[in-house]
Amino acid sequence: MKTFLILCLLFLSMSSFAAPRVVNGIIKDATTMLPIESVSIRVQNSNLGTISNSEGEFRLVFSDDLNTIQFSHLNYHVYAYALKTGETEVEIFLEPKSFQLSEVVIRSKPVKELLSDAVKSSKEKLEKSIVLNTYYREFVRINETYSSFSDGLLDYNIKRKSGASDLYVNQSRAFKLTDTPSDEREKNRGAFYLYDVRDAVEQAYNFKHVNRILNSKSYDFEIETKTDDKGNSLEIVSILPKEGLELPLYIGTVVFDAKTKLILEIDVKISPKHKIYAFDVDIAFLRFKMYEDSRKASYRIDGEKYILVYNQNKLNAYVNFKGKFDDTFEFMSDMVVSDYKEGEFDFDRSKRHKERSLFSAGNHFTEEYWKTKNIILLTEEEQKVIDTLNK
Repeated sequence: MKTFLILCLLFLSMSSFAAPRVVNGIIKDATTMLPIESVSIRVQNSNLGTISNSEGEFRLVFSDDLNTIQFSHLNYHVYAYALKTGETEVEIFLEPKSFQLSEVVIRSKPVKELLSDAVKSSKEKLEKSIVLNTYYREFVRINETYSSFSDGLLDYNIKRKSGASDLYVNQSRAFKLTDTPSDEREKNRGAFYLYDVRDAVEQAYNFKHVNRILNSKSYDFEIETKTDDKGNSLEIVSILPKEGLELPLYIGTVVFDAKTKLILEIDVKISPKHKIYAFDVDIAFLRFKMYEDSRKASYRIDGEKYILVYNQNKLNAYVNFKGKFDDTFEFMSDMVVSDYKEGEFDFDRSKRHKERSLFSAGNHFTEEYWKTKNIILLTEEEQKVIDTLNK
């Protein structure tokens, strides 16, 4: 009997360390057969998830006792796929939603107020007292040449409604163009970052960029209601610069659920017509001119929970830091929430990441997490960039 119990315990112990299941796949439109970007992908009965890249590709790593993957996108029907035994490669086809023609709706509030209400509802509903396990990456180009890349597995410990959080880097890697001179000028360029990795979640949580647009008098707002064949309605607010203004203004859309008033997607960038009026500052020691600024974020309603899924920033700016450098910088960052844990957790705050860039964390990893974890898969073009930097 004793031997039997020992064998049972040994079996359970071995089972707990069983290799995770890895599934690679591509997602396509069932009608056009074209790949679909930014599909939210999650493993049912867990908090694990990722998104598809611009080529529709994805990878999921999860416990072998789970077998159903759910795919969701605003323009497609939610689809749950039950994996077959031993299946590791899948091709998923999503059916486009057929939306009813928009009807003229008499609204009790101006569109600007409706969007403000959605922002307020979303800020209040976003999960607080939560740790977001994320995959984060950043590309940097200087004078149209890729100069560095870094990525890693990051934990954001959120404790306040604003989304302010402590950042902990679990694993990371960093590549830099090897033929870049290591003089003082290059050090100054390398230290210059316009985005702060520590604020990546806070930016998505506080909707500050959308609020700045709402607080401006330089925009018009239009709204369209789209209802699918199951009766679910989306409100799509278009942000439009007013005519005749010579200012660096933005254009884009904010989509929110008509029933819950929770924001599902934000896609905002500098209006092509207003790039000639780009934000331009010229003071004693610095000239800064911004050419591109785009921000994307997506969120998911998961039962009673409202969760951040993805956040992306892109910025292109000319910077003349007198006596230091005179260059055009392009920053691109992506963050995807791969898992989350609710509640209060104790972290060693002395180990917080304290730099603006993830690149400063260097190469610190215990496994090839870019092959074994839920990340945003690199496209073929992006992989070529990293190969060049890693030579």
